[in-house]
Amino acid sequence: MKGFSSVSRLLFIMISFLLLSCQEKEKVTEMDLLFSSLHADQAKWWRYHKTNIDLSSDFLPLGEDGDSISKKAFFEALLTGEFIAIEKKSNAARDQYQLFKLTKESDGDISYTISADSYREYKHFMMEGQQFPDFNLTDLDGKSYSKEALQGKTLAIKTWFLNCKPCIEEMPQLNQLVEEYRENEDVIFLSLSLDTKAELQKFLAEREFKYAVVPQQKAFIEDTLGFSIYPTHIVVEPSGKIRKVVNTAPEMIAALKSMSKE
Repeated sequence: MKGFSSVSRLLFIMISFLLLSCQEKEKVTEMDLLFSSLHADQAKWWRYHKTNIDLSSDFLPLGEDGDSISKKAFFEALLTGEFIAIEKKSNAARDQYQLFKLTKESDGDISYTISADSYREYKHFMMEGQQFPDFNLTDLDGKSYSKEALQGKTLAIKTWFLNCKPCIEEMPQLNQLVEEYRENEDVIFLSLSLDTKAELQKFLAEREFKYAVVPQQKAFIEDTLGFSIYPTHIVVEPSGKIRKVVNTAPEMIAALKSMSKE
């Protein structure tokens, strides 16, 4: 009986180990299967990437082995064009993205696309925590704005131009945001446009935009800030440091509102 009990215990331990191994293997396989279904088809991967991966968000970056890494290291891996990001399903408050290395069988167009798409977000990420450049601006109503005068204020800055369709389409959402902060004098909404004063005045006579509007800012936007995609939104902290740089109104609004919760 003792011998039988020992054998039973041994069998129980072996079966438990195998079950645990299978369970662990199943967790890994789920992401591996997703990767396998994506990496050989650029169109399919791109749909997944744009639907599930938000590189401008406050995500938790994971390396190939699933361990946490810095966001800078994560972006630098994507910039090589040798990796893609796969969302790791979890109950965590923050999204988790894990790096998966492309193979010889991967669609070659993915490498170029992930590198190009990641560059913009990497550039924005690297601006976070940096001081916003000095400025002296005058809006259409003759009101002046300078970095020194706005110290202690939170700035929501938008770059745009009249022929930019997405820039115009998001205006109602931005107008609503300005209304929400109407009683808060510590938040300033400022827009920098490429267009002339006359062109903007003609447009605004027919279309409401509740941001302060500063004309002819091409040099400041493209040379000083280094932006070439419109619209671009920048949230600047009261300290003058850049909090977030994004390209859509919802992303900017989320970043702005997150500051009020701190």
